[in-house]
Amino acid sequence: MGGWRVLNYYGDGSLCTFPSATGALNCAIELQKELQADPHVPLRIGLHIGEVLFEDGKALGDGVNVASRIQSLRQANTILFSKEIFDKIRNHPEFKPASLGMFDFKNVDEPVEVFALANEGLVVPKRKQMSGKLKRDLSKKKYAYRRNLIAGATVVILLIAAAAIMLFAKYFNHQNNAIEKSIAVLPFVNMSNDSQQDYFADGMMDEVLNHLYKIGGLKVTSRTSSLTYKGSKKTSREIADELGVGNLLEGSVQKDDDHIRIIAQLINGKTDDHLWAETYVREFKDIFSIQSDIAQQIASALKIKIDPAVKERIELKPTENTEAYSLFLRAHNEPPVEENKLFLETAIALDSTFADAYVDLALYWIFNGGYNGNKTAQEVIKNAKPLLQKAIQLNPNLASAHVGLSFLNLYYLWDFEGAGNEYQKVRQLNPSNPELIGGFVDYLLAMGKVGEAMELASNAFERDSLHFAKELPLAKDYNGNLRTATGLIGSQYSLNKSSQFYWTNFIRINIYAGEYNNAVLAFEQNKDLYGPNFTSLALGYAGIAYYKTGRKDSTEKLINIIKARSERSQIGSPSFCIAAIYSVMGEIDLAIKWLQKAYNDHEVEMYWLKVEPPFIPLHNDPRFKELLTKIGFK
Repeated sequence: MGGWRVLNYYGDGSLCTFPSATGALNCAIELQKELQADPHVPLRIGLHIGEVLFEDGKALGDGVNVASRIQSLRQANTILFSKEIFDKIRNHPEFKPASLGMFDFKNVDEPVEVFALANEGLVVPKRKQMSGKLKRDLSKKKYAYRRNLIAGATVVILLIAAAAIMLFAKYFNHQNNAIEKSIAVLPFVNMSNDSQQDYFADGMMDEVLNHLYKIGGLKVTSRTSSLTYKGSKKTSREIADELGVGNLLEGSVQKDDDHIRIIAQLINGKTDDHLWAETYVREFKDIFSIQSDIAQQIASALKIKIDPAVKERIELKPTENTEAYSLFLRAHNEPPVEENKLFLETAIALDSTFADAYVDLALYWIFNGGYNGNKTAQEVIKNAKPLLQKAIQLNPNLASAHVGLSFLNLYYLWDFEGAGNEYQKVRQLNPSNPELIGGFVDYLLAMGKVGEAMELASNAFERDSLHFAKELPLAKDYNGNLRTATGLIGSQYSLNKSSQFYWTNFIRINIYAGEYNNAVLAFEQNKDLYGPNFTSLALGYAGIAYYKTGRKDSTEKLINIIKARSERSQIGSPSFCIAAIYSVMGEIDLAIKWLQKAYNDHEVEMYWLKVEPPFIPLHNDPRFKELLTKIGFK
């Protein structure tokens, strides 16, 4: 817990501020423990939340006044506090508050309910024994509440007061050293009455994350892992422990036409203390300054220095057109993808300089190619490449644009050197972004750089075990060969077991590990679920598993299904999958024939050809080597 400081000394007392109620109470408890040991020093502590004003270096205001009145109640070995403090700590079972009733303090407008901390070793005073600066005849002056915490402490002599301040420093220096530079940004809560505004809450989470990714020296949990806690009833401590982070950012948003209200609070996941909090009530046009301020306040609270160039990037407005930005957020978070495409095209029409919109439109094309999309490689290249080039022209330091180019180079253009260069740029621009590691592992494995891929994947698993390498144990008995290392591909895909991503890679990994019966079982359990919609990759791996378990008739049936697909379209890499089955069967000429077709059709999965285990029987064939050279492998 950082941020505490001594504002003033008053003879044998002191006035201090803290950034959270829990931090102040923890410190108060520590002080009372220390000063009750020999030599015993009677100590009174009063706490309140309120406004602090300064005049000629002195702290003034109603907040100071109320704290002073509470600590004046003349009971030693107590920790007394107002209802405002009680409201902040009522859900913290480690604190045991006891109400002492209402008190009319001198020069305070309204009666104040005072509580005593009843934890072990502390005194809970009797009401009739208490006296202090009390007065029934009160003026009617109103006072405002803000976030600063006022803690007034009185001890017997000045020397002991100085000792108390030294204990403050000792306690909080320990806490400062314990601050972990790790954070998870939890999904922001939509406080609007309209559930259609959920996209805006999700967009705030994404944009704050994107800023944090730019800051070096910060461990940030992936968006995928954080999203698993959307609507969760778990405590902050439970979530932080499961995610392996020291801090959480929680927030809520409310959008009403052109006005927004955003509340953000940074919480220490181990102590539940609030390290920083802010409420923003602004016009929608100020959304970008709010996002950048939240990111910078987090860095400040976690004692992380932001490089000036990074600060400039964080504060850069992506667009001046709020309507275009709203459409961008809708497309960024909501299906269906065809509607997303329309949103992004409209956003670009509204602001032709909106680089982020160009990137997301390019990613629409890229992710609708591949093995489960509906766009050919030629369509993807034709549409995505100029969009990414435009985005980088508008903003050369836009990390997402370089991510898109790395995907395009690896999956579609087979420009492997270019893909590697783009990944390196992205890691420089977004050093704290864990989402990028999966793609880089993908690239390293495809290039045969197994050792680097394993090291990177292992580090990713340690940083974010919920997102990365959840399927890593399935790559059994790793001993440095490609067969099991390629199983790490599964670490990048969805962890949702109802998705084809999961089951396709589950089947794939079991084949690479030699667990053919497991692969057959996984396929058959999901045949009715996906039927004819099963991807060609899943059918191909299942065909290999059937062959390896002696069910050649089932293998032939799947080959015929995939062949029929290959006659209609190259989407899903059907020829590549047929070639893989034939290679495992030892049908070398047929395997080469179908690989040549896959190359001519520019099927996306060909970027795996160098390391894909089913093709090991072809490695010494000159035709296979020639094909690798044509694709661009060195």
